[in-house]
Amino acid sequence: MTAELKALWYFAYGSNMSAEKFSDDRGIKPLGKLRTTVPGWVLTMSIPGLPYQEPSFSSVRPRAEAETEEIDAPDVVGLAYLITKDQYRRIVGSEGGGIAYRDIELQAEVLDNHKYPGKILPVRTLAEAMSRSPPPRPSRRYMKLLLDGVEEAKLPSEYQQYLREIPTYQPPSSFWAAVGAKMFIALFGPIMLFMEIITHQTMKDDGTAPRWVIWLVRSGMMVIWSVHDYLFAPVFGRGDGMLRM
Repeated sequence: MTAELKALWYFAYGSNMSAEKFSDDRGIKPLGKLRTTVPGWVLTMSIPGLPYQEPSFSSVRPRAEAETEEIDAPDVVGLAYLITKDQYRRIVGSEGGGIAYRDIELQAEVLDNHKYPGKILPVRTLAEAMSRSPPPRPSRRYMKLLLDGVEEAKLPSEYQQYLREIPTYQPPSSFWAAVGAKMFIALFGPIMLFMEIITHQTMKDDGTAPRWVIWLVRSGMMVIWSVHDYLFAPVFGRGDGMLRM
């Protein structure tokens, strides 16, 4: 009980549902975990990444703020991990230090009722702090992490099927489009890596980046996507999986 009082419940809905990603890669061993859902909130792929490679990442938003194609989506389902506050700070840092995500508290409904005496569980999670509309398509690699996680966690089959039906970004098949994609990744991949390095090197004790770093990285992402939208997409084809805007 003492350990639980010093810990918190973290709601994972994306790649952190995968034990390989959460425990092996991040080195976080949870004190416990429960299958949960958050009524009135939906999964979205609105966090912008690198066009032509990893166009988007997952987040959650209220159904009232959902895009047209998300309105009929099921309530988001995921895993609530019981972790220490220090481990949560590490998660915040590993997810960009407050650049793309913001820390929020939600009320989750426990699906494993036999494991927990209460049905409603206060959870902390990370929601979008920057987004792109309409949401780009996630890569097949990223979606595989989500699908592996939901299968491993044995989340409801209906929700698993919903995730399987989310369209993914398909790399270009034509020579011209592939040339453009390689040029874009060669140009902006190192810039993305630099922004990631400077974020982690300047991270504060609470897991967040300094304000100037947040401004720098968000501005950099705006430039990257502007170059995609107005220069590369018209010439080589889109790198976000969308047919047109």
